[in-house]
Amino acid sequence: MAKNLDPHEAGAARADARRLEAEAGTGEPYPEGTIISRSNQASRMFNVRLSEEQFAAIQDVAERQHLPMSTMARAWLLDRLEEERRAP
Repeated sequence: MAKNLDPHEAGAARADARRLEAEAGTGEPYPEGTIISRSNQASRMFNVRLSEEQFAAIQDVAERQHLPMSTMARAWLLDRLEEERRAP
């Protein structure tokens, strides 16, 4: 389960985002390592069956990393997919 941000931290994050947006130059290249996602593209649902123990273990890791479980699981799957694509 994702945790809510402290209101002070959330306000500071919003202020940082506004400052960065104001400073950003539209003609500048993206910093090296920037990943551009297209969140408005159509997506598909992928269901996986897990035992209670497996589910709890993944949920525990996600909570420790302060991530939604689905976000972390998607990142793991995409990282592995990239490894498979690079394999000879």
